[in-house]
Amino acid sequence: MKICAVTTWPPHRDGISLYSAQLYEHIGKNTEVKVLANIIDSPTSNEEAFDKGIHCRIIRCWRRGSVTYPFKIFRRILMEKPDIIHLQHGWLLYGDKFSSLLLPLLLILLRLTKRPLIVTMHTIIGEKPRLHENGVANFIARMLITFLMGSIVKLSSKIVVHNNLMKTALENLYSLRKDNWKIFVIPHGVREASRKPRNIRKNGGVKILSLGFLRKEKGIEYLIDAFKIFSINCPKTTLIIAGGKHAHDNDEGYIKLIKRRLPDAASKNIIFTEFVDDETLDRLIWESEIIILLSLGRHYIEASGSLARVAMYGKPLICSKVPKFEADLEDGKDCIMVESDNPKKLAEMLSLLTNDASLRENMGRNLKRKFKDRTWSNVAEQHIKIFKDSLRLASVEQKIHKGSSSD
Repeated sequence: MKICAVTTWPPHRDGISLYSAQLYEHIGKNTEVKVLANIIDSPTSNEEAFDKGIHCRIIRCWRRGSVTYPFKIFRRILMEKPDIIHLQHGWLLYGDKFSSLLLPLLLILLRLTKRPLIVTMHTIIGEKPRLHENGVANFIARMLITFLMGSIVKLSSKIVVHNNLMKTALENLYSLRKDNWKIFVIPHGVREASRKPRNIRKNGGVKILSLGFLRKEKGIEYLIDAFKIFSINCPKTTLIIAGGKHAHDNDEGYIKLIKRRLPDAASKNIIFTEFVDDETLDRLIWESEIIILLSLGRHYIEASGSLARVAMYGKPLICSKVPKFEADLEDGKDCIMVESDNPKKLAEMLSLLTNDASLRENMGRNLKRKFKDRTWSNVAEQHIKIFKDSLRLASVEQKIHKGSSSD
């Protein structure tokens, strides 16, 4: 079985490229995978190093934001002659807003190949989102989104989403109940915990870790305000913010603004590391007593890559009360959920966990137990099963078509 995957790929840094790098390396251990990835213009990027996948081959053949990207991908698919086409979808993944409108054209072209087309949808936009301040523009945007979501489902052989909340939203919010037979739930893969270092560095205080992309939608300013409140009674506490700019953000204005807001008294206890390598991040997770993941994305139903990165380390988690966490977690059992824009409440929950070692241990253990069956190897096996089922179905349909033609 030969698979052609269409996605962004590192060193382009967005959530789907990082997801794809893990997924296809594991799928490629059992079957042939060629990744049709985005061309990167930066001459300083270490692109060649990322093009040498251990278990999959990377082919840079399309450019984000180009009006020709559907044709470039289609042309390469014709050259490769895969058995399965697996396309990753995310808003703005293929370029700006106009590029998103070209996606149905790409799907139509790919269906012409007569190969099963599997699409993984990483974000479902929820009910009545406020996408524009202008009411007319907001209405038009919502209509376009409804059209695009319907087109993706109708033109695909099968759809993969990461949780049941996403599937329910497609069925109910987008009136796609008749197509629910082709919608499958495969969870976001989680990274297995690394070996715990023998010597964990301690500075006598609590170490708190937040990780992921630093975007306006994360509400990092509220985390900093909460930490300032919390650290009044815990002056030796350290907040580490590991992460940086998302590839689809135009500038680093938000990050600079956040750093400028740091008061001198608190800045020594708040550390911005930028992005770090996996080994360093493993150590930061092990050294931390509490993990915090915030999001302001109330209208977006998706899975959290940051949660998938830390879930197997048995660390207590504080997270936002938004769909991306509500879909997988249970407040009070395997996490503590808070409203992101309430620093006072967040500070109270930090104090609660800091002063209760038993609660930290129980929550961390429950979180690890919930995600233990979602390792990347298991997720890869679930994808391969869907690919094989799609091939069998396509084969049956071809035989039926040949039989009806001969009659």
